Amino acid sequence: MTAFDHLVIHSFNPKQHKELFSQVHQLQGTAGGKHDAWGTHNHLAFMQNDCYIEWLGVDDETIARSSENPLIQSTIQAYDQKHEGPFQFALRVNHLDDIMNRLTQEQVSFAGPFPGQRTKPDGSELAWRMLFPMDESLNRPLPFLIEWDGGINRPGDSSLINQDSFSNIQIGVNDPERFLDTLAIIEPSCRQDDHIILDNGQISVDTGNHLVAQFEHITFK
Repeated sequence: MTAFDHLVIHSFNPKQHKELFSQVHQLQGTAGGKHDAWGTHNHLAFMQNDCYIEWLGVDDETIARSSENPLIQSTIQAYDQKHEGPFQFALRVNHLDDIMNRLTQEQVSFAGPFPGQRTKPDGSELAWRMLFPMDESLNRPLPFLIEWDGGINRPGDSSLINQDSFSNIQIGVNDPERFLDTLAIIEPSCRQDDHIILDNGQISVDTGNHLVAQFEHITFK
C-alpha cells in the first residue's frame, strides 16, 4: 500500500533547523548527505512509522538551477522567494512502473522517473527513483512518488528513530476533487470521501493553498 514517506522543508541552513527541531522537541536528528547531481544537501529526522522529515538546502546554485528534477526546481523557487518551510511531500510506493502505466492510461502526465542517490554519513550509498504526477490546472504540485532501492529509507542506527509518528497531511488546493481523483489513480483503493488513506496515516484535502503536516503533537506549516 502507498505510504507517507517524507515531508520536504526548504531551509537556508538545514543543519541549524534540524538542531533547533531537536532542541525544541527533544527528538533526534541526523545529517543526511549531499546530492551532487542536484546541488543540494539535507538533514533528517526519522519518525516511528517509517517516515522522516527532510530539511533541504541549496549548496550549489548553478547546478540546482540547471536541474530538470521538479523537486529541485521547486526548491530553487522557494530559495528565490526566500521562503523557508514545508513545500512538498513524498509518497512511498513499491510498484512505480505499474503506477506509470495507470497514469498513462488515465492520460495523467508525469515527469520522470528520475534516479537519485547520495552517500550516507556511514559511507554507504542510498539510491531511489522519483516520479512526479503533473496537473497544471492545480494551484500547487501533486505529491511526488518515491521508490527506494531496498524498500524503505531507515537509518543504520535505530536509536535515531524517534517515537513520534506521522499522522496527517492537510493540503489545500483549488480543485480538491481533481486532486483526490489523481491520487486515487496511484492507489485505487485509498480514497475515502475527502481523505486519502495511507499505510501510515492520511491526506486530508480541502480548498485553499496550504500544507500542514502533523506528527502527533508536532505541526509543520
